[in-house]
Amino acid sequence: MFKIIDYIEEWFLAITLGSMLLLNFANVVSRYFLNFSWSFTEEITTNLFVWSCFIGAAAAAKRGSHLGLSLFTDLLSTKWQRYVGVLVTLMALTMFGVIIWTGIEMVQSQISSNQTTPALGIPEWTMGIAVPVGAIFCFVRFAQAGWWAWQKGGKD
Repeated sequence: MFKIIDYIEEWFLAITLGSMLLLNFANVVSRYFLNFSWSFTEEITTNLFVWSCFIGAAAAAKRGSHLGLSLFTDLLSTKWQRYVGVLVTLMALTMFGVIIWTGIEMVQSQISSNQTTPALGIPEWTMGIAVPVGAIFCFVRFAQAGWWAWQKGGKD
């Protein structure tokens, strides 16, 4: 199951980052040569950036690539490293749980108020859905990383 999610994450990141690059490059070329700016590119790029941040954070958690200050935990015994790992995992899961909750409330508010995006005029919730969905990806990956760290005795 996680192999499929791994594949989806990696391809999604490649596509979103490539799309952001192409959109911004095309907009710069258009402004320079045609004296015409595509205002919608900023809206799309910002939304793709939010998606990329969340999915990238989830992918980094999967690899154990998030920054950590191990100066103090390296001095602890394996038993205590495990406990600190559990504490850090619970704090991360709590944070992403709050983001999921508030993200869902945000999307519900956007739906009920019929907000639309300024440039494209599409429903705002289609952009805002990135927050709770991305946080769900992060929640799952941080839980997975915490479990792996527990099994390894607090390492990673």
